[in-house]
Amino acid sequence: MIPFDMSVSIISGQTLALSAKRQLAKEPDTFVNRPVMTALLWMVLLYAPSAMFFFHGWSAWNSVYILKDLPVTGPPEYPAFGSTRQVWESIVIWLDCSALVGLFYGSFILGHRWIRAGNPGAIVKTCIAVAAALVIYCALTYDRSFMVRTYEGWTQLKASGIAFGDIFKWNGLSGSGFLGHQVFWANAIVMFIDFGPLVYLYIWFRRKGRALA
Repeated sequence: MIPFDMSVSIISGQTLALSAKRQLAKEPDTFVNRPVMTALLWMVLLYAPSAMFFFHGWSAWNSVYILKDLPVTGPPEYPAFGSTRQVWESIVIWLDCSALVGLFYGSFILGHRWIRAGNPGAIVKTCIAVAAALVIYCALTYDRSFMVRTYEGWTQLKASGIAFGDIFKWNGLSGSGFLGHQVFWANAIVMFIDFGPLVYLYIWFRRKGRALA
């Protein structure tokens, strides 16, 4: 989901900068240095591609039902062949990927500057504020954030009414709610693949910093 991905990009960039604060405190170049280049490898090779996977698999839900699903117009073996929608969706996906990388990079640089200014506490405050904003957003848009259908299917659900309690029901793979849905299990797998290396980077940066002390 795009709002979640954007929040993770900001928080992870700031968090990794904080974990590398001892190296960054001695690093005058905020744009090109070893910690930020290493951190970017995680974003470019792992997180951004996984975010694009959800765009391809569940485009309507991933865009919180701002975009419709890719229509099936081509032959069975190439269902999207010949669809102009595919071109525009590819552009949107590319822009989304670039935005996530840009947010991560900018967040890391901002964290670096706060560290150089002797204000690492601003990083913690920013992460808490972004996380709180995401929680509030998801609570206010629960009918879009936790209902996984095609655009047409979601429109029908919306017309009949989506109660807040519906998002806590375990409906299984073929259900409409997030819990138990295919996208739920896909998220579980992707979170393990993405956040395992993220935690490793965090610990590695901290160990490197202690070695410099």
